[in-house]
Formats: sequence, C-alpha cells, structure tokens
Amino acid sequence: MSYLVLARKWRPQTFEEVVGQEHVTTTLRNAIRTGRIAHAYLFAGSRGVGKTTTARILAKALNCSQGPAEEPCNQCASCHEITGSRSLDVAEIDGASNRGIDEIRDLRENVKYTPTQGKYKVYIIDEVHMLTKEAFNALLKTLEEPPAHVIFIFATTEAGKVPMTILSRCQRFDFRRIEPDRIVAHLTKMLEGGPIRADQECLYLVSQKADGSLRDSISLLDQLISYGGDRITAQDVRQVLGLVDEALFFRAVELVRARDRAGILTLIDEVSAGGYDLQEYALGLLAHLRKLLFISAGAGEGPLAAAPAEGRQRYLDQAAGFDDRDLLRMIRILVEAESAMKRSSQGRLILEVACVRLCSLDSTVSIEELLRQLGGGEGPEGQPPKPRSQPRPQPEAPTRTAPSAPSEQIAAQAAQGSPPAGDFQDLWQKLLAGVKEVNMILGTCLESARPVGVSDGKLVLSFAGPQASFSIAKLEGKQDQALIEQQAERLWGQRLKVSCHLDRAAGAGPGGRERASRQDEVARRQQEAESSPQLKKFMQAIDGEIL
Repeated sequence: MSYLVLARKWRPQTFEEVVGQEHVTTTLRNAIRTGRIAHAYLFAGSRGVGKTTTARILAKALNCSQGPAEEPCNQCASCHEITGSRSLDVAEIDGASNRGIDEIRDLRENVKYTPTQGKYKVYIIDEVHMLTKEAFNALLKTLEEPPAHVIFIFATTEAGKVPMTILSRCQRFDFRRIEPDRIVAHLTKMLEGGPIRADQECLYLVSQKADGSLRDSISLLDQLISYGGDRITAQDVRQVLGLVDEALFFRAVELVRARDRAGILTLIDEVSAGGYDLQEYALGLLAHLRKLLFISAGAGEGPLAAAPAEGRQRYLDQAAGFDDRDLLRMIRILVEAESAMKRSSQGRLILEVACVRLCSLDSTVSIEELLRQLGGGEGPEGQPPKPRSQPRPQPEAPTRTAPSAPSEQIAAQAAQGSPPAGDFQDLWQKLLAGVKEVNMILGTCLESARPVGVSDGKLVLSFAGPQASFSIAKLEGKQDQALIEQQAERLWGQRLKVSCHLDRAAGAGPGGRERASRQDEVARRQQEAESSPQLKKFMQAIDGEIL
C-alpha cells in the first residue's frame, strides 16, 4: 500500500477531533440534535484550519445510518463511503476549476434527484469565491429554495469576494487560526507512543512557521521526519525550513539598544552570508519585536504561550530594558522597510538603512517629563534656578486675537467710565441710524453688537454668535473706525473709538461660560509657556511649536 501522508492519516473524522474550532462544532452538533439544520452553510477562514474537514464530518453526521447524529459512527457504509470520497450523495466540487455558468446549470439539474442511500444530498463547493458572477447569479434561486433533501456547504478563504446575495442565504461560520500552543499540543499527541521524538522547541518552531494552519504544521512535521528520522531537533527545523536562529534576533535588539551601527551592519552581513533570505529575517525581527511589545505593554505572554521556559525567560529579560513606545517606533520603521523590500531590487540596502535608523533612535521622553525637567532643573554651574518674577502687565493687544474677557468684566470696566449725557440706549439707536445712512453693511455689523458702555473714550461692544468674527473684523477697519468716530462726535459730542470683545460664553447654551473659562485658562498657560526661556530654547532646537 502506498504511503499516506500524516495530514491525511490524522484528518479528524468526528467533531470532537476538530482542533481549535469549538464555536463551530458545538453549534453544528446542537443544530443536528434539535433538528435546526440549515439548507446552506458558508465556512470561511484561512488555509488548513478545518473547513473542508468539518464539511465532510457534517455530511457524514447527516447521512449516518444512526442519524442524523451529533457524531458520525464511522462504522456504517455511508460513513465509510463519504470518508473514502466514494459516496454518490456527497459531491465535492472545486470552485476554481468548475467556476462557469454551465457547471452551475448542471448542478441545478442534478439537485432534483433524491439521494441514493442517505437522507440528504450534500454539495460541498470548495473555494466558492472563484465562481464567476454569472455562476453565482444562476445559483441564487436554487440556493434560496432548494429541495428539502439538498444541503449546500461552501468553503472559502476569501469571504469578502463572495457576493452579499449569496452570503445572505447562508449560515456563516468563521474558522479561526489555531493558536501555537494548541498546535504544539496536537503535534505532541500525534507523536506520543511512536518511535519519533521531538523536543518542545522543535514543535514550537514548527507552529510558528505554520502561522495558524494545523494542516501546514502536520505537513512540515512529515517533512522533518523524512529528514531527521526518529529524532528531530530544533537545529533540524531551522536547517530544513530555512528559519533564522532566534539568537540573531536577540543579538540585533541588543545592538540597537547599544546604538552599535557598525555591529548591526556586520550582523546583516552575517545573515546574508549564512544563506538566509533578508526579507524573512526582517519578518522574523518584526515578530521578535512584537513579542517584546506584548510583554512591555503588560498584555501578557500570549505569543510566548508555547515557547520553552528558557526562551520565554530570555524574552522577559530583554523586554525589561525597553519602553513600549520605543518598541512601537522600531516596529514602524521595520514595517516600512519590509514593505519597501518587496518592491525593490535593493532589499539589503533598505534593511541596512532601517537598522541604522533603529540604532540612531533616542529613547522616548514624555512631554510632561520634559516640561518638569525644564521647570525644575538646575541653573548654570549647578545653581538652583532663580525664582520667577511676577509677569509684567501685557500691553493691550488687538481685540481680535487676544482672549476676550467675560461680559460681566467688560460691563464693570465700562461702568467706571463717564458715558455721554442723556439716555444711553437712545444715543445708541441714533448712532446706529446715522451709520446705516452712510454705510448699510457697517451699520448691520454694528447692530449685531450688544452695547456695554463707554470707558476711557471707547465705546465697548460685545459680540456673540457665528457672525461675530466677521463683524469684529469689519468694525476694526481704519476707514470704518473713522466713520463711527465722526458719527459719534456728531451725535454724542465726542469722538469714541470702538472696542470689540468676543463673548464666547454668550449663546453657547449650558456649559458655555465654563468653556470660555477653559479657553481663557489655556490662553493663560500658553502665554506662561512662551515666556519661559528654557522652553523657548528647546522649541528652537527642535523647530517645534506650542499649541
């Protein structure tokens, strides 16, 4: 008898044997037990996670002579025929090679016929996303209302390419990637009691290479057995699969920590001379930094769950010397480099430049710590800093850029002046009418203001609302100011300049005054920061800006 590869020999035959997909198998078993069997299923997930295997088990459970049963007996004729791909009631169709409308038309004709032996005719279409648009459209009506004895099971690695009209007619199950510790446990179980011996580090490396695919891990193990015989070592795995020794990743990170540019370039030369693919090395270094990030950020040891104890401790020791923000910056640089290496013929140069950049990175410092050092550091020659003098009163800035005072403060200041004789509101209305006669736009802007009073030869006006900025800009123009002064002298007997203030709290609804107060506080703190000579010097050095 010809040799049967391990991936086929160890293919699960019951729901219980499916690894890492309990959310799918439990749902299907409960559906069979309660009789809630759907007419169409969609199994989506990456390669080697059990989609087609689960579809076969479901077909056996439905057509088992003891069922439909939660678990197929694997003893009856129907189970044996489905396991051996000989059943006339279970059709496995490759969607990549049978993707046209003619094949789907034949399928529509065949579904009319009742099953020959079992209770259901099951159509398993693998890689269903490869069907053409016309084929999907031809399948719609049959898929929505198939005969009672027909069940469709679609499997795909790219569910996003399946039309929504198909998805809406199916029960969708998303298959997860298998965790490395589950893969290691399954491989260990396979080798138990047999002549093949493999240590945990070996199986851990296989699980990392498989990238969540249980089938790939079993195939890799089969290849390693052919190479190493009854004893497989971690060195065998690295040599056969072309994996980079983890020691090179640890060494690279230590060189980055020491800012050893010459050392990191020498290391890349060693990696290249050793026959390793530099893009694979970049990906491995990214995976290494990801593990350090998990530890440094306090997210646990998820990526190290299946790693040997000695290797796990080595990761913990190295991660202790890094801040997670530094690791994020390093990962960002390497991601950009790895992406550029795919598109360039100068992959080695790109990797070398990226690694030199890593060695040139300074440690991350929070802005709070920086300001604390600037404010509390020692002065020249170790002398403590001199106490800050009281801030000088600032000259009155243009009202359009300076933070506005609350309206109550404006009113208090205006009340201290001496307004013109007569009723103020009456005089204000006369001023509005006089300005409108000469300039209607200026009069409209003036009318949108709330007159507060007269103080120090200035007519104090408060503005609010969405048009306040436009009105203030208009009234502060030289020609418009002169026109208002002339009208005020004619009507009030004295030339009055216009002082405009933006009342942020007015009309802002509940919480408006609080927001205005916060804005004033922000402006005050910004002014204090700008007056600090140390901060000015620092901002000039880094070409920064205070926001």
